[in-house]
Amino acid sequence: MTIKSRILVLDIETAPGTAYIWSMYDDFVPLERLITPGRILCWGAKWIGEKTYYSADEREGAQVMLLKLHALLLEADAVVTYNGDRFDLPRVNGAMILEGLDPLPPVASIDMLKAVKKFGQQSNKLAYIGPMFGCGNKVDTGGFSLWRKIVETNDPVAWGKMIRYNRRDVYLLARLYLRLRPFIRNHPHLGGKKACSACGSLATQHRGDRKTRAFKIARIWCKRCGHWTDGKRTKR
Repeated sequence: MTIKSRILVLDIETAPGTAYIWSMYDDFVPLERLITPGRILCWGAKWIGEKTYYSADEREGAQVMLLKLHALLLEADAVVTYNGDRFDLPRVNGAMILEGLDPLPPVASIDMLKAVKKFGQQSNKLAYIGPMFGCGNKVDTGGFSLWRKIVETNDPVAWGKMIRYNRRDVYLLARLYLRLRPFIRNHPHLGGKKACSACGSLATQHRGDRKTRAFKIARIWCKRCGHWTDGKRTKR
């Protein structure tokens, strides 16, 4: 038996900001030289354990695009991203505020970049991590020219490639999450007290204890996914 949680995998694509520069080697652009800020171009998402893919882009209008994402996030117990704590989620929240949308409820964040950094790989980029763990490859965009075509010409062919790029990242991220979920020590506990904190299975087993100066802490092992979690704390 498993306690099911609604876990949303999310990835956004953004347009770059534009600014005046004095040199090709400028490292810092002051605010007075900013012409237009960056923005969200599109997003893609899917629920873990479900096949349906959801997406929207700015051609529908920024508010419509964000309302569709807002509706999904209202249902989510957790959201899986890659560098989402620093990039995707702040961008989404800021854009929703500007469009006058209601505040979202608290949602647990599972940032896979933070998880991957604990596994000692040569690179933490998704383009490297995906194939390394057998989860697939990213779409080759051909570089910055794809973003430039969309921003400057709204080219439908470029848009099609951007949507495919976004979609591939979502499915790649979903596979990566499922592959590494048992190894995420600080995975949010989304199930009941007796359920595995990673997969929600009730098929858990007490396998000894670990000890600190003040407590004896039960080690709980999941028979389904192999995840280890802390159980009952008892004062020593």
